[in-house]
Amino acid sequence: MTGTDGTGGPRWAAWVKLDSWESTAILAHAGIEVIVIDAEHTMLDPSAIARHIAVGQAHGMRALVRVPDRGASFVQRVLDAGADGIVVPHVDGPSDAAEAVSATRFAPEGRRGSGATSRAGAWGRRPRADYLARPVEVIAQIESLAALESVAEIAAVDGVTGLLLGAADLALDAGGAVADADAAVAAAARAHGIAAGAAGGPGGAARARELALDFFVGAADTTLLANAAVGAVERMRAQDPTGKAPIHA
Repeated sequence: MTGTDGTGGPRWAAWVKLDSWESTAILAHAGIEVIVIDAEHTMLDPSAIARHIAVGQAHGMRALVRVPDRGASFVQRVLDAGADGIVVPHVDGPSDAAEAVSATRFAPEGRRGSGATSRAGAWGRRPRADYLARPVEVIAQIESLAALESVAEIAAVDGVTGLLLGAADLALDAGGAVADADAAVAAAARAHGIAAGAAGGPGGAARARELALDFFVGAADTTLLANAAVGAVERMRAQDPTGKAPIHA
């Protein structure tokens, strides 16, 4: 998933955590280019994920799914729903990366089952060879000290198409922020010709440009809604001498 956003910068991405497909449509209209539908830290069910994939792609976005783990059955379902790829959490070494890739590939290279009557196969109308050859992104999250130490080996695994730094979990594992972890991830990705990305708040965009990252996950629909709600209430209360402005639908 190489850049750019049209100005030479990263592709701008956002987490999708809410059930409603309108989240994806709103992000598209705001200019987000890539959605990462979060099945690791949410209660989204497969039907909601499928709707987000379809709506995102209809708006010209790439639709990735952060899967909860490397389990082949869930990976298979989101790929047959038409996802452009998966983001895989807690890839701590090359064997984890190889296991994730295997879940995205058909036999004999992997363990993904054939489901050509799905959306990815145009409900049985796509030529079988095209269905089987459809490219899939496999983006490994680097979010532990073990992963950071093995980042070059992870990047070298055939079928891994990108790396995404998970700075929050890495900091938990390390007992604090790890200096220049993003630079190490970017260097490993560049050395192996794959995409490099990071996640954080909008303030991290400058660092993403500095490192020439290919994508930056800089927002989440939940946080955007929370910030907008708090801001709206604060503005209403600022205009009300009682400080208790009513909220009407």
